[in-house]
Amino acid sequence: MNRNHPEYAEALRFLYDRLNYEKAVDRPYNQQNYRLARMEGLLHRLGNPQRQAPVIHIAGTKGKGSVAWLTAESLRRSGYRVGLYTSPHLQFLEERFVVDGQPISPEQLVRSIGSIREAVQETTDSSLGAPTFFEMTTAIAWELFATLPTDVNVIEVGLGGRLDSTNVCQSLIAVITSISLDHQAQLGNTIAQIAGEKAGIIKPESFVIHGARHPDAREVIRERARTKGCRVWELGREFDCEITSNQIAAGTKKRIRFQVDNSIAGLHSMDDLHLKMLGDHQADNAALAIAAMQKLISLGWNVTEDAIRDALRTTQVNSRIEVVCERPTVIVDTAHNVASMGSLLQTLRDHFLPKRKTVVYASSKDKDFEAMLHRIMAYADRIILTQYRSNPRFVPVEKLEKLARSYQSQFPEVQVLAAPDPDIAKSYALMQSADDDLICFTGSFFLAAETRPLF
Repeated sequence: MNRNHPEYAEALRFLYDRLNYEKAVDRPYNQQNYRLARMEGLLHRLGNPQRQAPVIHIAGTKGKGSVAWLTAESLRRSGYRVGLYTSPHLQFLEERFVVDGQPISPEQLVRSIGSIREAVQETTDSSLGAPTFFEMTTAIAWELFATLPTDVNVIEVGLGGRLDSTNVCQSLIAVITSISLDHQAQLGNTIAQIAGEKAGIIKPESFVIHGARHPDAREVIRERARTKGCRVWELGREFDCEITSNQIAAGTKKRIRFQVDNSIAGLHSMDDLHLKMLGDHQADNAALAIAAMQKLISLGWNVTEDAIRDALRTTQVNSRIEVVCERPTVIVDTAHNVASMGSLLQTLRDHFLPKRKTVVYASSKDKDFEAMLHRIMAYADRIILTQYRSNPRFVPVEKLEKLARSYQSQFPEVQVLAAPDPDIAKSYALMQSADDDLICFTGSFFLAAETRPLF
């Protein structure tokens, strides 16, 4: 079955006709809109597929997707059948549902949607009300993985953690990545508040591994783990990651060392690890995945060191500082908050020495686009502002252009252009670009989704 098949189109309509908070401009974050009881009711009607296999549950502001992929690949290369559920997708919905390293097929997606239809209708007719788009995709993931079945599932949180639709499982390991300001309207205006939402995935009997470096976030996560009776391994305390050499030329890989507190049972150091993904922040993500694997080994799982090394050496998550074209170098990245934008720009400074630097930027209304745009103008020689077409949350390009021109008194050498959509932005970017230039598309998952297929 291809994506032009009528059954595929009808199945997608069944999902997309539902309330979709991923496309909502204003999303009140409360238990009325984000109802775990509804998710639990839907899964109960499906026979509670979330209980079929052990779960590694991953929350955090930045790095969730990278940690999820590194974890899943380490397990897959160790011989386990792995279900991986992430969001959002870039191009096709099937990308959210990965089994043994590959997205499911359109035919599998249609079957999976069909398998939940009756339960969705029963839930809709009950006092719980109609499931949302994300609740339904999450149910599809659990049902798909249980039907196959998988040996272990790696589940990425969609938003926050405490009220997220994925938070209906008992996790074997709860992983929390770095914490920074993002989704403040939903999660809170302080690091501590946001950490509290992320720490909501910690449940009794979970083992907690986290990579938050901000002291407020660390304290919140520790306290949540203490109240739930959970043990914790913490980046910078029980384990850490040292960069021993960086990528200095095309085709080379970052080398890192996984360091541990030798008094901690179950942890051991690993030297000369090669990491494919660009960015110093990926060392922390790798450390979290390694720590999770070493915890599984201590529990008797047959995860091999060779599998971990291979996963780090070969895994590239789409649109995470991803080089999609050379001569000129074109990079697509999903940085969409101030912290991730800072990491991206630092990586570009560290690893690329182009003659001219062009950044194509679009953003969502609920992001701190003012601060991100200011940082970009401090880096770029040319900035092209645009807006994506696939989601109504975009900041109008006219607003971005006006803001950028207000910054030009500080950055008079930066050329500012505006394009009505990513296609035209690409044309502008390639116009007058030399082979030794760099072009980076960034600011949003939605921009990455519309840009990546163009190359």
